[in-house]
Amino acid sequence: MSNQYLNLMAIRDKRSIVLAIATRTGIKDPESWDRFNQWMLTKSILKKELYKYSEDELSQLIKQFRGLERNFLKSATKVGTKAWTKKNRFPNLSRN
Repeated sequence: MSNQYLNLMAIRDKRSIVLAIATRTGIKDPESWDRFNQWMLTKSILKKELYKYSEDELSQLIKQFRGLERNFLKSATKVGTKAWTKKNRFPNLSRN
């Protein structure tokens, strides 16, 4: 196998890690890419679309997403937080 092929496989695998974490934390809705794409442009480490990240940049992005997931899981233990409602699959709670 060529180095280029191995590089493309590594990029694909790293993108999959990012998307899996994004889906688990609610950043990526399985039905739509809009929210995820907007998040990537405004809050990701390099503020660009996922497909524009190089392999090295994807490693940085994975580190950001793993930290985000740790914070999400920590917050999900507190009843009433957005993370708690997402993790327990409750509809959005009213703030009234």
